[in-house]
Amino acid sequence: MRNLILFFIKNSFFFLFLLLEALAFLLIVSNNSYQRSSFISASNGFTSNILSFASNTSDYFNLKEENLKLSRENAFLRSQLKESNLWRNDSIKVVVDSNKEQMYSYQEATVINNSFQNRNNYIILNKGSINGVKTDMGVISSHGVVGIVNSVSTHFCSVISILHKKSAIDAKITSNGYTGTTYWPGGDYSSCKLKNIPSHAKFAIGDTIVTSGNSSIFPPQIPIGYISKYKLNKGRNFYDISFQFSTDYNKLDHVYIINNLLSTELNKIKEDNNEN
Repeated sequence: MRNLILFFIKNSFFFLFLLLEALAFLLIVSNNSYQRSSFISASNGFTSNILSFASNTSDYFNLKEENLKLSRENAFLRSQLKESNLWRNDSIKVVVDSNKEQMYSYQEATVINNSFQNRNNYIILNKGSINGVKTDMGVISSHGVVGIVNSVSTHFCSVISILHKKSAIDAKITSNGYTGTTYWPGGDYSSCKLKNIPSHAKFAIGDTIVTSGNSSIFPPQIPIGYISKYKLNKGRNFYDISFQFSTDYNKLDHVYIINNLLSTELNKIKEDNNEN
């Protein structure tokens, strides 16, 4: 306290100068309409800038929470899509609860580690067995397919990215309905290959590639990419097709884990067929 008093005494002339300056400024503004108007206008602009900065700062720090809310809402909405239900009747014009059974459910997850430049890439998510996550569950982003869960701990899971030599997704060209399999040859993380499309199939550059729905992992119509080039080598029965991913795997943040609610039943049927 003594040091503070000494500080004010030592700088008393300076503080007196500031006081007189403020008093003079107040008198000028109070007794002159032009200066008063200019001061009010300037102070309003300054105040607006301060409030705008404070609002933008607050919004920035709330982005994480808002993104999480949006991800949860999107997960719920995806669960209501037509492709997420098993329809008991060929007609879907009459939407009645007894006419359908939910086949796929979704839950949001956050990417906590992601590789995309290796030959075999993996993604770590913040959801595990405590959240109901199991191996062989599909993972997608808001833009398309991401990969398949390959290992699960209590609170985390590892995903084999589509950018992996063992990744093979059943896919379909939307323009003609022909199905094939995706495989990533390595290198460019923005492009991939589609194989097993027969030579008599008709399609064009820019056609969309989506999940076929032939597996129990992904629902149909999930985007994978767009055909960028193709060729038919002489003497071959299948096209060599390249496509661009619809998802940027360098920008993964929030994703969705897919749970096929009827997977046990489907897998049992497949096992019975293999035994026969």
